[in-house]
Amino acid sequence: MLNQIVLKQEMYVVFFLLIFAVKPAMSQCPNIADMKVIESFGVQICAMPQVDDKYLFHAKKVMDKLIDYNNDGLVDNQKAIDEIIRTGSALAIFRSERGVHKFENAFYPEEVMEEMEKITRLNGLDFDSDEDEDKIEALLVQNFGTFLAVFTKEMYLGSRGKTWDPTIEEALHLITHMGYAQAYPHIFGQNKHSEIAKLMDKARGGYFEKAPRRYPSSAYYTYDDDSCTYACQITEFTYWAITSLRGQQTDRGDDISDEWQLYTPEKIRSVAPKLEKLLTKEEYKIFLNINILPG
Repeated sequence: MLNQIVLKQEMYVVFFLLIFAVKPAMSQCPNIADMKVIESFGVQICAMPQVDDKYLFHAKKVMDKLIDYNNDGLVDNQKAIDEIIRTGSALAIFRSERGVHKFENAFYPEEVMEEMEKITRLNGLDFDSDEDEDKIEALLVQNFGTFLAVFTKEMYLGSRGKTWDPTIEEALHLITHMGYAQAYPHIFGQNKHSEIAKLMDKARGGYFEKAPRRYPSSAYYTYDDDSCTYACQITEFTYWAITSLRGQQTDRGDDISDEWQLYTPEKIRSVAPKLEKLLTKEEYKIFLNINILPG
């Protein structure tokens, strides 16, 4: 019998015809016995049974501060958060890779994959083709949501300091990937035609479907994981840009220089003013003029 601990808070553009689609009604963790669940403004955070409660509470604290960055008790951008909830996407906490496999099988059960085969065929794609893998993944996420994973061994539960907490990164990935990219596809969509993609390609010195072995000397975003799809590269770029503009990477210049050069708000304003202009537009509620660092 499912035993869930639910702690409730008070209070890419894809150029395919989606003829068939099934969407969850809410953000939801899969049905796994003794799964631990907590909510942040309606977005669910899931922890596998072996995960200590302190990691679950920490993840909620981080997510709360990212969703309500100005700390007024309200969601900063309800449109983006509604997209996360609508797609059924969530943040998940694991102790091991084994837990990820079990969670994924429950998150995308057999009936979901059967529907995905139909959706894939209706969009003229081969479900078993590696060549169509990125497009199929985009359809899967749009129709059935996704989850972002963080491991307990990575999470930093200490007081504020120079130690970076990857919980922030994965939680923000969920917000931009399943929130902003879905709510504003022409602006934050995870495809080469969106505004954020154009800014990313400029930051890398050109368009690269996969991370190249060597970037142009002018590049200031040099992500080198060749397993990261183009959509994934946009997610990483958006994360670096937002956290740097918020002043959260200021003390990490040496640690992140192999991937990101503009680690202070001043550097972004100087080198990439168009990027700053986009992220500080009032309608997106990404950058609010306060100094709150999640963690």
